[in-house]
Amino acid sequence: MRRSVCCLLLLLAVPALAQGKPSVLGNTKDDEEEVQKKPPPAALAGPDVALLRGLLFATEPNPLEVRTQAIEDLGLLGDARALNPLAQLIFDPNPAIWSAALRAIGAIRNPRAEEILSNIIRHPSLSEAHKLKALEYLPFQNTPSAIRFIALVPRTTSLPSGVQNLGRRIMLELPLARGGTQ
Repeated sequence: MRRSVCCLLLLLAVPALAQGKPSVLGNTKDDEEEVQKKPPPAALAGPDVALLRGLLFATEPNPLEVRTQAIEDLGLLGDARALNPLAQLIFDPNPAIWSAALRAIGAIRNPRAEEILSNIIRHPSLSEAHKLKALEYLPFQNTPSAIRFIALVPRTTSLPSGVQNLGRRIMLELPLARGGTQ
């Protein structure tokens, strides 16, 4: 214990000695003056830092709740740079993770997000649950190409019947399918 305290005091004294400043350890007046002279460190904030933090919390080994919240937060950021890492999370074996990734992709309105959702629906080895969730989020892209794709889903025989039925229901609920306007 005594040795670690000595090492800590030595570490505190070295920066003051390196600056050529003869100061006594524990002199609060010098410490206050030093703090006032230094500008405050730049705050780490902004979209780039938020994206990086979200990606780190989503992909690093963290508790399940932390990962799912970070994944959903990436969707709320709306940054298209998160789409490819989110698309990789679709293949996670945990349903909470891939569901959160699908929600996040669906929340980002971008041509790449629409492409990812459409590819999930067409993917030959993903489960029907994946395809149903992707089809639920596809109308939120609100593009003509997304609507055309949804209209093709009920007629695509290679898709499971549950996906085809959901496609029919979505088309009936869309305002354009009933003759409404946007």
